[in-house]
Amino acid sequence: MDNAKRPLRVGIVGCGSFGRKTYACGVAEHPGATVAALCDIDRARAEAAARELSEERGAPRPATYEDYRRMIEKESLDVVMVGTLADVRPAVTLAALSAGAHVLAAKPMAPSLSGAEEMLRAAQRAGRLLMVGYNFRFRDDAQVVHRFIREGGLGRPLFARAWSHEASVPTWGPHYIRSLSGGGSLASTAVHVIDLAVWFLGCPKLLSVQGHSLSRFADLPSRPPKLEAVRETYDAEDLTSGYARFADGITLSVEGMWLTPPQIDGKGVDVWGTEGYASLSPLRLLTWRDGDYADRTGEIAPGLAGPFRDDSRVRNRREVHHFLDCVLGKTAPLITPQEMWTDQAVVEGIYAGHLSFNT
Repeated sequence: MDNAKRPLRVGIVGCGSFGRKTYACGVAEHPGATVAALCDIDRARAEAAARELSEERGAPRPATYEDYRRMIEKESLDVVMVGTLADVRPAVTLAALSAGAHVLAAKPMAPSLSGAEEMLRAAQRAGRLLMVGYNFRFRDDAQVVHRFIREGGLGRPLFARAWSHEASVPTWGPHYIRSLSGGGSLASTAVHVIDLAVWFLGCPKLLSVQGHSLSRFADLPSRPPKLEAVRETYDAEDLTSGYARFADGITLSVEGMWLTPPQIDGKGVDVWGTEGYASLSPLRLLTWRDGDYADRTGEIAPGLAGPFRDDSRVRNRREVHHFLDCVLGKTAPLITPQEMWTDQAVVEGIYAGHLSFNT
């Protein structure tokens, strides 16, 4: 992609917390882009986001819209960032790609694998970049683990365990309503660690997935006020397990939980290989030497060897800037179409109970 002679014109669809704090602020901090337009079905939210950019950041005030189709038609956008929930994400993405814009979309990619495949085909037809924001890849510890594996630190990867244990339910948005979010503890939360596992394993060919998901929410004898307030509309899963088989004997297990005891709250990925082991939480990099494991964490990642504190603002900003740099031709996308497809296929297979793939 050729470098632009003017700042990239970016339109943002969805002006909730993520759209404002991640997309709008990230674009405003990039020297090669400007927020040209904001869209939200609640016009007041788009107007509030526009005021934040102009009054607090001194950026040009963007145009505001309630209808993303009108925004795309009127604004001659180079980039569209889709911060909506999953239910409308494919439609916005297809409209933007059809108009010649590059698209950065939040996760999960779509409510279904067929929707994700349609998005990928549309990007290929349009010759435009589509990237799903799996922003955990932009964590320092994740980058170190990926490099360790790619450089042969654990030999050939054989098995990964991706786990996501959330003590709460994300009530800041209706992620607990499956028709809007695309899914609960799996699609809304654990998809981040699924993506990391697929990345760490080298995105081998997916053969089959099986799994099970259920909701314990209705059976809780009592609930805190914020969860009692969503009781009537809560229909997402909060307890998920799955198992994926890849080519060359590679496998992946998945755990996605909401409402876990706070003592085990956290997310991680563990990878076993022919000659070693790596884990994300805590960060451990081990290579088999002289009949035992040698801990190389301090050697390879001296600044990260202690407890790692994930800063979502840092990784989110890196994600936005990386995508804009890709559009400007300065770097190659960190997330590939095949990886995006595989992430969505793993989620689909777990929800279905069992799926086999011929990819």
